[in-house]
Amino acid sequence: MANRFAVYASFVDHLQKEDSLHNSMFDLCSGSGEPAVEIFNRVSQFESLQLSDKFPSTNTNFNAPIVYIKESVDALKTSFDSSHTYTMFNAFHHFKAFEQQELISKIRLQNAQAYIVEILTPGIFVCIKIFFTCTLGTLLFTPFIKPFSWRRLLFTYPIPINLFSITFDGLVSVCKSKSLKQYQTLFANTIHPPEIVQLKKGLFSLIVIKIKHS
Repeated sequence: MANRFAVYASFVDHLQKEDSLHNSMFDLCSGSGEPAVEIFNRVSQFESLQLSDKFPSTNTNFNAPIVYIKESVDALKTSFDSSHTYTMFNAFHHFKAFEQQELISKIRLQNAQAYIVEILTPGIFVCIKIFFTCTLGTLLFTPFIKPFSWRRLLFTYPIPINLFSITFDGLVSVCKSKSLKQYQTLFANTIHPPEIVQLKKGLFSLIVIKIKHS
């Protein structure tokens, strides 16, 4: 948990300095929800958190004020509410360039507030880091994933399908990622382009795309 938080530590520091956050946090493309829950628990301005995903996780169990929406929520088809602070963690690179532009424009047009955070950038160093993180991390931590599953162990160790698929997915994600300059170029011709910043703390670097009320 400590290492996972370290990746987002600079973003938490950044949010703590923001003075216009809504107390309702709404996370898009949540997956398991771990990054969003960590940020929610560490940023005092937030009072409630809604997690959502196009393919919602079935292995989640949260207590109020955290709610995981069980119905499918497609970020590209979402109607954004100006009373929420929307977030997205390490999922933006999965969208095609025109979808990224469409999503940013839609959030802006509906006068909503959002913080899109990417932990990946293109480059050989990131590829090497992701390769070792995915392989060693999968081998070391698979037995501790809850709920426990013998099937998961079978396809991680004797038949390493999970090991290869997780590593492959990580490397493909690096290839799909963009640098700070590439994001700036992508949104350069957008009406009221978002603010894009790169945050660094220790060995970790994040790109944050911020959309605020007009």
